[in-house]
Parts: sequence; C-alpha cells; structure tokens
Amino acid sequence: MTTNHVAERAGFSVGTLYRYFSGKSSLFKAMALHEMERQERNICAALAATDATLTADIVRLVIRPTLQPFEGRSAVRRALLRAALNLPGLPEHFDRMITRVSRALVDTVVAKATDCARRPSPEAEFVMLRAVIGSIRSDVLFGGRRVGQRDFEETLIGMVASFFKK
Repeated sequence: MTTNHVAERAGFSVGTLYRYFSGKSSLFKAMALHEMERQERNICAALAATDATLTADIVRLVIRPTLQPFEGRSAVRRALLRAALNLPGLPEHFDRMITRVSRALVDTVVAKATDCARRPSPEAEFVMLRAVIGSIRSDVLFGGRRVGQRDFEETLIGMVASFFKK
C-alpha cells in the first residue's frame, strides 16, 4: 500500500495528500482513528437503540461490527493492522475506546437483557472485549481465516455473554 495508491483511490493528487499528512504513518494513524471513532459511534448508537432482551442478541451488536472491518482483503487488513499496532499513541486511544464500548455493553445488557444474571466485575469488564480483540488480531495477523466464519462469531458472542451468567 503506497501513498500513490491511496491518493489515486481517494481521487486526489499525491501532493494534496502530503499537504494534509506528513507520510504514510500519519495517514494510517488518521485512517485508524477515523475508523475507530466511526465504529464506537455506530456500536454505542446500536446499543442505545436496541429493543433486544437477550444477552447474546445485545452482545452481537458489538461483535458483528467489530469483525466486519477484518473480513475480505486479508493481506491489506493484515498490513494495516501491523502498521496500526506500531503507531505512537494509537494503542492507548484504542484501549480507551474499548473501555467505553465495554461500559456501554455492560450497561445495556444489565438494563435490557431479561436473561442477565449478574453485572460483570470490573476485571471481567476489562477482559471480555479485549479477549475478543485479541482473538480477532491473532486470526488476522496469523492467517487463521476464522474471521468471517459464523462459528467464530458465535463463539465470541458466547464467550462475552458468559460474563453475564452466574
């Protein structure tokens, strides 16, 4: 992935691209931040608007959109993920976003799910979505080809839903 390719795909000249970004890493960081913010907004809006009353259905509102960006074009996704992991400040931003989404998920399940038996502990709240992200990251980086498979998605949903059971 080159800046020439990005500029061409965006319909701009390379000069215009460099007017806004100092190089490929600043462009990747901006793309990653934009995508994370978009996902957080969409997930939190879906959680706030849901009429779902089962834990698994509410959890699915978080897991499905978390998986979608990694489906298809695996070589490009792998390259972007590797680059993003090394960008200064991005992992900390990502961690704060995961904390906010986890909190929104827990609050929604506790408030709306009729089958919710307990509120997860702060430790469990910390672990549940990070375990999902770790599983997705491992699959994307090491070519497991699980992302996009229904069984993988359902396994992740079941794992997170289990935090709300006795």
